[in-house]
Amino acid sequence: MQMLNRYFAPFALLLILSGIWFTAENPTDVRHWDPSYKAALVILVCSVIVNWWFASNTYRFIHWARQLRRVQIRLDFIWAVPLFWLLQPFWAPSWLLFVMAPATAALYTSQGETLLTAFVSALSMLAIYYKRGVFDGGLGPAGGMSIVHASFIVVFSLFVHGLAQAALRMRDAALPRI
Repeated sequence: MQMLNRYFAPFALLLILSGIWFTAENPTDVRHWDPSYKAALVILVCSVIVNWWFASNTYRFIHWARQLRRVQIRLDFIWAVPLFWLLQPFWAPSWLLFVMAPATAALYTSQGETLLTAFVSALSMLAIYYKRGVFDGGLGPAGGMSIVHASFIVVFSLFVHGLAQAALRMRDAALPRI
């Protein structure tokens, strides 16, 4: 949990806030923002508070750590869907939000659960792209790009899972034998 909150949470903040700042006509005039920006900020604040709570209380409820991690994986996915829906028309890099849940799963679950989470995230992103009309004129460059994004989500998740497993093997190999 600590690694995710140290690296991925600030990146998500940067991604969302820069998306709002750089695409709003007058970013300092909140009253005239597009309603989707305001909704994205509300979701962002909720996600920051919930993730902070999880980070602060994971070790407090150590017997529930596994369940708390699974809840956090689902919540990362749940935050990504509406944020992507709201920001995607304005801010193309918002697809990277779908990497967070599979990366979390890669650190804490099995390879099968990681793969399942990655597929659900990638297919959800593709479904939103489809709903937004990216595939209307056939595959085309935008459709091809979205398929590459979906592939990256799966490959990156498996890569992170492999790194996490390698770190565990190295840790276990260094333990003294009794």
